[in-house]
Amino acid sequence: MTSRLPKPAEAQQLVRLRTLRVQRARDACAAAAATVVAAERAVAERRRQIQRVRREQDALADAMAQGFEGGLARWSRLLVAQRDKLADRLERDEYALVGDERRLEEAQETAAQARAELTRALAREDAVRGLLGQARRAVALVRDQRAEREQEDQPRVVR
Repeated sequence: MTSRLPKPAEAQQLVRLRTLRVQRARDACAAAAATVVAAERAVAERRRQIQRVRREQDALADAMAQGFEGGLARWSRLLVAQRDKLADRLERDEYALVGDERRLEEAQETAAQARAELTRALAREDAVRGLLGQARRAVALVRDQRAEREQEDQPRVVR
């Protein structure tokens, strides 16, 4: 079974196309990696925000426990409102953290797919480069065979 090899110029064009696809895959990988980094930063920032709110809640609880030295009755409504505000903010931040983590997972999945596509693109490029090498070797072989035949066909000069 013999397969027809492309001409070297055709194979070179295929190599150029595969190289462009590899570059596009590399760009997609870089963009996906940047998205992962941004998502990781968002998750980390959201976690820091949640820690800040929890510290504020703890500080407020400590202040309420100390009773403001008898002035608690005067401040109780304000303290309850502040406690409710912090609880609401904590709930919103925790809910947002779930969304941030989901976006991070999606970004990581997209990055993994981009890396897999890059690997496939590199393999395809390598295969086409191999085809180019075969085409060039085949042309060189035909050229060498032709040169040998032409040399054999020439009359020999006897001295």
